[in-house]
Amino acid sequence: MMLNRFKAIYRIVILSLGLVFLLGITPTWAAQSLPEPNAQGNYVSLSSHLYWQVVDADPNGLNCRMGNSSIEEIWNPDNPGFPSISNWPVVATFKPDEIFRAQVSYSGFVFTRDDQFLPWIFVKKKLDGTPANCFVRANSALIKPVEEPKNNNISTSPVETPKENNISIQPVETPPVEIPPDTNVVETPPVETPPDNNVVDNTEPLIDL
Repeated sequence: MMLNRFKAIYRIVILSLGLVFLLGITPTWAAQSLPEPNAQGNYVSLSSHLYWQVVDADPNGLNCRMGNSSIEEIWNPDNPGFPSISNWPVVATFKPDEIFRAQVSYSGFVFTRDDQFLPWIFVKKKLDGTPANCFVRANSALIKPVEEPKNNNISTSPVETPKENNISIQPVETPPVEIPPDTNVVETPPVETPPDNNVVDNTEPLIDL
């Protein structure tokens, strides 16, 4: 009975602090320094810091766990108890030195407590766009807070535009065209007019009287 009352009070406090943060009543929180872990290495402060980097020494990467419930159900304030995240299966891993972005909960902070009251961070998707939808342990032996990367951890090689599309155009010379002589021209020889043999001489003979 007392445990349930304590859980209810804790949720009310978290939601109230989240509303204070979202309404901007204390704007100095936005300019806070990077979160610091406690003596056990757990990040337990009320932080909204988004970018974190994997420092886990395991060469296989950092495990990311998720159960059958959706994140909306997990963060529902009416949902009794705390999730047993450490017992959930591993659904994704983060490579060593990989940077990821935390998802802010309804309370305005990035840490979610499990049934052992240990902090976890929910990651919706990786910086390259790959879906994650899982929780990683918020402990300094596994992750550390970092500043927002300028290129979001994505390297894009520049694309060179060809200057002339690699097409070489050679000038085409047009040879002169010779006009052949007109062989169809027929030369007409001059026509001689024959003498007129039918001309009658009407001259009367001269009569000597």
